[in-house]
Amino acid sequence: MNQQLALLDAPPDWRIDERTKEIGRRGLAQARAALQKHTPPAGPSPAPSGDYRRAA
Repeated sequence: MNQQLALLDAPPDWRIDERTKEIGRRGLAQARAALQKHTPPAGPSPAPSGDYRRAA
């Protein structure tokens, strides 16, 4: 248990290629469009349904 793992001198050289970036951008655009489509318009909240009288 006296051995220690050697640290890397430099981080590995990796990059995300342009094709992968473009796929990600398209996915984000689709997700944002879906959220926008299903987001209710701003305004007053609808009145709650049911009997919500306070107990006295």
